[in-house]
Amino acid sequence: MVVGGIRIGELSRRTGLSVDVLRAWERRFGLFEPQRSASGYRLYSGRDERIAHDVVALKAQGVPLAKAVALARDTPVQAPTAQVLIARIDQAVRGLDPDAARRAVRASSEALGVEAAMVAVYLPYLRLLGQQWLDGAVTVAHEHFVSHIIRKHIGTLAQDPHPGGRRTAVVACPAGERHDIALLMIATLLTRRGWSVRYLGGDTPLEAITSTAARTRADLVVLAVTRPEILEAAVPAARQLAQSTHVAVGGPGASIELAEQIGATLLVANPVHSVLRLDELVPASRERLKAQGAAF
Repeated sequence: MVVGGIRIGELSRRTGLSVDVLRAWERRFGLFEPQRSASGYRLYSGRDERIAHDVVALKAQGVPLAKAVALARDTPVQAPTAQVLIARIDQAVRGLDPDAARRAVRASSEALGVEAAMVAVYLPYLRLLGQQWLDGAVTVAHEHFVSHIIRKHIGTLAQDPHPGGRRTAVVACPAGERHDIALLMIATLLTRRGWSVRYLGGDTPLEAITSTAARTRADLVVLAVTRPEILEAAVPAARQLAQSTHVAVGGPGASIELAEQIGATLLVANPVHSVLRLDELVPASRERLKAQGAAF
């Protein structure tokens, strides 16, 4: 006798798929594994429901049905692919479902690890969302909705268990720049690699960034921009800042030319690679002085 499970009518209601479609997928692909109740009814499990949702989400992104079925069906045995994880977030966001969106975002870092989730899921999904907005498939409300959820989740990953006395980084978007999720990823990854990070977020005047760097004796300042004109306006102050500490610039608005004008390191689009490079490039000034016998 089977305990639990739902009948196909309830599965249809929960997934938004007709009974005929569910039966066709089951016949054609063997997609579900229903069991029989004592009364002979076919009962579908939570796994069957999840697979159906994943197929719907993947198809909504243009994945062909056969491939969507293969991707969705494989995930119970193996770690979900990035494509499946993106599809889950996308489906939750389109439905403006906060609980499902939080679960999908959290599941990505649990399944792939923090670094891989950032590179393979969160950033590609945000690019997908931007394209959907241009196409009119979603609104700015969807972008704000999921940005808040992703930002909050990434923030929880930046817990700092280390003592003081390490390299210090000031991380910010200059005035006029509010898109800070990729910057928050860099701040989180630096923290996880043992840096002491002062995260100032978006739309921060260069004067405030400079004064924070001076007060904290920062070893590194990271600036991120999506539009070149924002960094162009900041070049004089950033160039002066680069005379006293290491400066790195990144984002779609940064370029080799602007980095050279500032005397800064140009970061690549991949936040993990960027942080690994910074970890190698930026000397630990406090550690260096301590080795020379200076007291702090």
